[in-house]
Amino acid sequence: MALIKRIVILFLKFILISSTLIIFTVAIVPYFGSHCKNNSSLKKFDVIIVLGNPATNDCKPSSIMKDRVDKGIELFKLGFAKKILFTGSSVQNKCTEADVMATYAITKGIPELSVIKEQRAQNTYQNAYYSAAQMKHLNFTTAAIVTSVPHIKRSCAVFSKFNIKHTMFAASNPINISKIQLLLWNFGERMILTHHIIFGYQK
Repeated sequence: MALIKRIVILFLKFILISSTLIIFTVAIVPYFGSHCKNNSSLKKFDVIIVLGNPATNDCKPSSIMKDRVDKGIELFKLGFAKKILFTGSSVQNKCTEADVMATYAITKGIPELSVIKEQRAQNTYQNAYYSAAQMKHLNFTTAAIVTSVPHIKRSCAVFSKFNIKHTMFAASNPINISKIQLLLWNFGERMILTHHIIFGYQK
């Protein structure tokens, strides 16, 4: 019994130490290693880029997607840019995120000629990669990038890898999200960013 007790105690110590190290790493690494280059002094942009999030299974905007598009519409109507680019493929269902976002934005008064769709990206890195390619094709050099608050730091770090002058803009968090869900979302984003910084970005 004494041996079993000792093994249990050692196991619990291992779990505690491992958890502490993981939390410390996730807290510290993104702070020092994200290399986010946010050009906050910019007030006018060539384009507003709205990052996708999975739509509902019936191809309607999810709450997170809607909040992001609403922020992009707000910036457009305030005159931040004359073009708005929606980026995102069909990741979790058959609905292409860029198409769903564009349709929603047009119903809210965004002129169809002002809308650009990037329909290939399946993750944040690809959002940046394909959006940067679109911008290069259109001779755009500056972008207002819209995403959710927990996603801001990772998105900024990714877009900073491309030759784009950009400023990050945070969409509102969904009103129906709980504090626990928001905490887990923030922690999950920091874990992903930590993994990217240490092991490289998923392409």
